[in-house]
Amino acid sequence: MLKTPCNLITGFLGSGKTTLLKNVMERGLSGKRVAIIMNEIGDIGIDGKVITDLDGVEKMVELNSGCVCCTIDQFSFQMAFQEIQEEIKPDLIIIETTGLADPFPILHRLESVRVALDSVITLVDASNFLHLAAEEDVLDEQVKAADFLVLNKTDLVDKSEIDKVEHQLRYLNQRALLIKANHGNVETDLLFSTGVSEYRDRANHSTRQAGHTHTVSNPDQEHHHHHGKDEIQSFSHKTQSSVDLHEFEQFLGALPSNIYRAKGFLNSVNRSTGLLFNFTCGRFDFQEVSPHLGKKLPTQAVFIGRNIHDYQNELIRQFQTCERPTSGCV
Repeated sequence: MLKTPCNLITGFLGSGKTTLLKNVMERGLSGKRVAIIMNEIGDIGIDGKVITDLDGVEKMVELNSGCVCCTIDQFSFQMAFQEIQEEIKPDLIIIETTGLADPFPILHRLESVRVALDSVITLVDASNFLHLAAEEDVLDEQVKAADFLVLNKTDLVDKSEIDKVEHQLRYLNQRALLIKANHGNVETDLLFSTGVSEYRDRANHSTRQAGHTHTVSNPDQEHHHHHGKDEIQSFSHKTQSSVDLHEFEQFLGALPSNIYRAKGFLNSVNRSTGLLFNFTCGRFDFQEVSPHLGKKLPTQAVFIGRNIHDYQNELIRQFQTCERPTSGCV
């Protein structure tokens, strides 16, 4: 059974984590069943009351009176995940940490429960980050852990201040995608991987209609999302071949910085079971799928990023250099 994707929302006190989460859940996440674990320092979960009654929240678990990165005991941490997964079998789990939490111990803890880290989303308060970071070391750790940096409250400062904050964020983390926002309003499909699912489903639908397996290589056939002035594009690739896993890891590690998401299924010449791969802003991992499922699926992948059609054919060519002829895919 595949692990449940898990997103971590972090950021210092007052950066806008709960507001972003509230906005996300009010819009919905492509019909996904979402469970939320909310960690607050005090005995009374104020923020949790804001989230609990929103449409789309299938389950809410609050971990109060301690920080999930250190003072919440491991048993309580594991029981929260077990309760969620047994009761509702969610498509996605979202953790909102306290503003004082260091994300890295939490990421280590997640290895002990049956989830797959999808992304770390760090909220940054543009109006307060620089002076707070000079006093609180944890802000640097929150930024370093991020796959996505949401620079929030940009309406409260002028451009010169925003430039200073951006410079510091890039000094700490060159890999993450930086997104500017006001009041926690951001496009959610990339941050929570719903865009990948949507693009993959559309590509599979197009393939079934055509009646054969194919590589999409014509930009006119692709699907587009428009995020403000930036065009988010995708392309997909499907093959009956297996891949050399070592070469494919090198391929993923060399992907351009404006490819933000990639996900797919691999038949590997190095493994007896199929693999699901997940790429998020330069970080990638693999998880095994059941041998039964692996025999049914061909190698396939979808890539999403900003204005990537200009070199998608070259990337597909590079993908193909990892491929090895095989039998057994249908």
